[in-house]
Amino acid sequence: MKKHHQRHLIYGSVLLLLILGFSSFEYYQTSQTTQALATLQSSLGEQISTIGEDVNDLEKDLAAAQSKIRSLSTSLDEKETKINSLTGQLDQVRTESQQQLGELEENINNLKIQNQDFSSVIEESIPAVVSIRTNLGSGSGFLVSSDGYIVTNYHVIEDATAATIITSDGDRHAVALVGASPNADVAVLKIDGTSFSFLEWGNSDKIIVGEKVIAVGNPGGFDFSVTQGIVSATKRFDSQGNEFVQIDVAINPGNSGGPLINAKGEVIGINTKKIAEFEGVGFAIASNQGEELVSGLIDEHREVQAQS
Repeated sequence: MKKHHQRHLIYGSVLLLLILGFSSFEYYQTSQTTQALATLQSSLGEQISTIGEDVNDLEKDLAAAQSKIRSLSTSLDEKETKINSLTGQLDQVRTESQQQLGELEENINNLKIQNQDFSSVIEESIPAVVSIRTNLGSGSGFLVSSDGYIVTNYHVIEDATAATIITSDGDRHAVALVGASPNADVAVLKIDGTSFSFLEWGNSDKIIVGEKVIAVGNPGGFDFSVTQGIVSATKRFDSQGNEFVQIDVAINPGNSGGPLINAKGEVIGINTKKIAEFEGVGFAIASNQGEELVSGLIDEHREVQAQS
């Protein structure tokens, strides 16, 4: 019994020692872990603090970069605006240079034309000129289309009850009145046919004072006579607002309604009248006004013909 008790004491002592040893080990481990955690926490804190500082630095760098980008963008916009402005100015200079070159070439061509012989122009123009005979008198006119539309003065056919058109080949044609503008002294007639020679309109705004012109008509019954002269003035207006070209070409009875032709063979006026007792002072209706009136009358007639 005594031995048995001793063994229990020994076992208990061993067990106690084991428990104390294990507890000491746990305490050591816990202490080590706590120290490690504290060290790690301290390290992490330092790293977080460093990261925070780095983030702040990055944010500052980013803000600075964004500011530079905005500044660069503004600078690029300003440069682009300047480039566009310079490009526009360059285009304008090119356009103006081309216009000036075109005007110079046109002036040179006009000078060449003014110095050339009119014979070829006259030869090409006369087939488009007509003589108008009415029961009241005679006058002139000219074809403006291949299908027989003729321009003349209104006073040439005013109050007439019968009329005949004589073309340059001597043929006689029945004629019909298409329309008229008595205020402007312009009338449009029509003869049957589809292959007549005709004249083109010129731009009366480009007439130069002093340029050579010819008038073709039938003065005093002398059919298809040609007279030459110069433009004395432009932009002459009567009390009704009609625009005239003043010429020194003689406008005699029978010339009325004939074409005033420039050196290019274009109609720049409709010969219409002279001032009594004045020589070398004649007038022709400016082609731009005449063309507008004539085109309107012809278009209206064609529309009516198409509907009938």
